[in-house]
Amino acid sequence: MKPHYKVTAILAVSSVFLSATVANAAENSVEIHDLLTSAPGHSRVLTSTSAATTDGTIILPSEEAGVIELKHSDGTWLTVGLPQNAGLSSPADKLSQSSGSAVIAEPMKAATSAQDSSTGKSALSARAVVAVPDAKADRSYNFDLNFSDGIVPQLRKDGSVQFVLDPKLGNSHPGVEAEASFGEIKTPWAIDANGKAVPTKFTLKGNTLTQTINPIKDTTYPVILDPEAEWKGFYGRLTYSRAETANMRDQGVVIAGLLGGSAGIAAMFGPGAPIVGAALAAASAAAVGIIATTASNAHSDGRCLQVDIPPLVNPTIVNCRS
Repeated sequence: MKPHYKVTAILAVSSVFLSATVANAAENSVEIHDLLTSAPGHSRVLTSTSAATTDGTIILPSEEAGVIELKHSDGTWLTVGLPQNAGLSSPADKLSQSSGSAVIAEPMKAATSAQDSSTGKSALSARAVVAVPDAKADRSYNFDLNFSDGIVPQLRKDGSVQFVLDPKLGNSHPGVEAEASFGEIKTPWAIDANGKAVPTKFTLKGNTLTQTINPIKDTTYPVILDPEAEWKGFYGRLTYSRAETANMRDQGVVIAGLLGGSAGIAAMFGPGAPIVGAALAAASAAAVGIIATTASNAHSDGRCLQVDIPPLVNPTIVNCRS
């Protein structure tokens, strides 16, 4: 059954923290907006309804489509379906026992990180904040995930979900260790009306991600919980063996290996080659000499070559794997 979505709105969240008046409202009726101001990352909510960037687009839910869509300019994409047991709401709505659980979808500014700086890539980011009105409401919420072919989600020990190249695609160039990642759904959180953490976790079954809260004795309702999705598009890392590093000292080998196609990075990712096509197209002739020189220096040091895609032009020297 298609869920009913009552209101769609994309609004900025102010930096005013949740007040005691709201947290202890006698009638259990609070502004969702006020709950959100105490949520982690509230300062990163975009102030504009436009979510298009040079790296792609963020499409938020509507009455016609209850999904968040993150579409990267490299052609890869992720959609996160909203839970059917929570209606789509505006941050300006009031949450009460009669309203049921509500979900607010918001585009977010990507958090800066060392990896962002090194790759030169920014992320498309959005979150679905579910507001749980009282102890009688559901404690589990399902989010259906869909994504580009050749990608699989993996639940990690820290509770996050990472999107990686499907291991079944293999590595047709065994001398090189190939890794790829595309984005993540960050470690889940949940807080109550007093801003206290509420135990929560993700479970992943097939392509359905479920966030469950486990309220404790002093949990004060409403409770809000949040799956935040971040999509950076294709990011690959190639770590060469000692023998392959020696080969990569030759610029001709680098050209064949990086830009030639059949013997190159695309081949290393096997059937996943279409996913990395856009990244390879960005390679420049300048990268060839830099990689060859770095490989030569690595070989002289008894170490190995590592190349990130993108940017290709910043290869590094690492200890060889045993």
